[in-house]
Amino acid sequence: MTNAEVAALLSETAVLLELAGENPFRTRAYERAAMAVAGSSRPVCELSEKELLEIPGVGASIAAHIREAAGCGAFGDLRRLRERFPAGLLELLRVPGLGPKRARFLFDAAGVKDLESLKAACEAGKLKGLKGFGDKIIANILEGLSFAEVKPRLLNWEARGLARELVAALKRMGGVGAVEAAGSLRRGRETVGDIDILAASADGAKVTEAFVHLPQVLKVLGVGETKASVLLAAAPTRGAAGVQCDLRVVPAASFGAALQYFTGSKDHNVALRQWALKRHLTVNEYGVFKLGDKEQKQPVAGRTEAEVYEALGLAYIPPELRENRGEIEAAAAGKLPRLVTLSDIRGDLHNHSNHTDGRHSLEEMARAAKERGWEWVALGDHSRSLTVARGLDEKRLRASFKELEGLRAKVKGIELFRSMEVDILEDGRMDYPDDVLDEIDVVVASVHSRFKQPLEQMTARLCRAAANRRVDVMGHLSGRLLNKRPGYAFDPERVLKAAAGAGTACEINGQPDRQDLDDVSARRVRELGGALALTTDAHSTSEFQFMEMAVTVARRAWLEPKDLLNCKSAKELREWLAARAAKP
Repeated sequence: MTNAEVAALLSETAVLLELAGENPFRTRAYERAAMAVAGSSRPVCELSEKELLEIPGVGASIAAHIREAAGCGAFGDLRRLRERFPAGLLELLRVPGLGPKRARFLFDAAGVKDLESLKAACEAGKLKGLKGFGDKIIANILEGLSFAEVKPRLLNWEARGLARELVAALKRMGGVGAVEAAGSLRRGRETVGDIDILAASADGAKVTEAFVHLPQVLKVLGVGETKASVLLAAAPTRGAAGVQCDLRVVPAASFGAALQYFTGSKDHNVALRQWALKRHLTVNEYGVFKLGDKEQKQPVAGRTEAEVYEALGLAYIPPELRENRGEIEAAAAGKLPRLVTLSDIRGDLHNHSNHTDGRHSLEEMARAAKERGWEWVALGDHSRSLTVARGLDEKRLRASFKELEGLRAKVKGIELFRSMEVDILEDGRMDYPDDVLDEIDVVVASVHSRFKQPLEQMTARLCRAAANRRVDVMGHLSGRLLNKRPGYAFDPERVLKAAAGAGTACEINGQPDRQDLDDVSARRVRELGGALALTTDAHSTSEFQFMEMAVTVARRAWLEPKDLLNCKSAKELREWLAARAAKP
């Protein structure tokens, strides 16, 4: 089985455990294991038990499940869960606000087994009178159905894992040169409809034929001498439906032109063609040509993307910027930003240990951050109101301060701060009193409740938190979960201005289903002169890798190292925090 298939099984198990009312920590363990497997660069079904246990997030029981699935395509615990619930019941959890308890209740009390039967029950009035289902709840369910009925797109992180396996397999083939993923995946879009891969070879037919026989392929949709279309095996978001992948094979001499063309975006390519015409050139997937070369036999450029842009009088435009948002003009004027890279990151400000809902201890998280080469890390947890995550009351919080003080002497070579994700209460107050907030090195303020507040009320709530001098970072500002729930209603412009005016940083959360702020909002923060922080929101040591996702969003937002708290040294971060603490 492929990593994507194994991840899909673990993800399905997590959902079914929710429906069964199992311990939420067990459910979350499967979710995080699914993400770790999906992002693994090694084929997990080929690993020994010892090697599986080396994957952060994979414990003994999940390792055993993977070994069993490698042999027969599933594992006992999952099969038993499948027998308890119809497959369509999993769809109900995509309805915002429904949740596993209500979904299970509707299944037991009203025979609701999928989205279609839920909609019919609502419209026929069958839910009225059921315990816990008043008019407002039913109206919210009907509203949420329109969100749930949209076919989920693949999360960028999941698509990366799939593409990585395919690119590696193609590179191992004889006679294949350069291989790259293209399309919206390469541009770093938050979700992906399908996957495009480009390969350079003089023997396209041989490559496409080998491609359609890869183990990742579920179904062949079409195959020719230069192109093959397939459905890939299951991915966590799509389940058994899989995802379409198109492979195109081109000569090495036109690989750069083809990569530029198939990376897109469509708007960028249209603008680029117009730019080329003004210079008496034409550009397409075969190369850059002079307009007088009617048969296009003498390309001016095409072997590399850099060559293509140079021939058009432009600096190389990174894929993440290719959305026709001024990048062509900036490239012509030599004013493209020096985009942040993963190597610029010196630390993380938002994560969680096993004091609350994380998997690993503060020490394990500290050592994992050090192993990543970070100069500092702010180790975090949840505040007291988030009881589902075992949020810390003041006594437990202060005990963790003492633990961290001991770690500072024990874990050398990295500077340790204490951060806390503190709930923004319904009126905009913080979940701890001011004197407690003053003891926390980094306060990340987030909404975890009352998502249905009216726009004006939610906006005022967020603005009050953003203006609080004790709040250092506004966490996952929109509250959305991609493919799971839309964000709450608020006026982002007012909140971003409030944060920028107070000097409060806004977070770009790297969790694959958050990516929140999005690229447009993050770029607006920069325009307003506000501060930004990239975070992993890691709940295990393996999830520090989600900094890669946060960096991708930052690059799409045109952000440079100087725009980000993460690129400050420990001394500079300490000075920034001290300046905030000194504000009246």
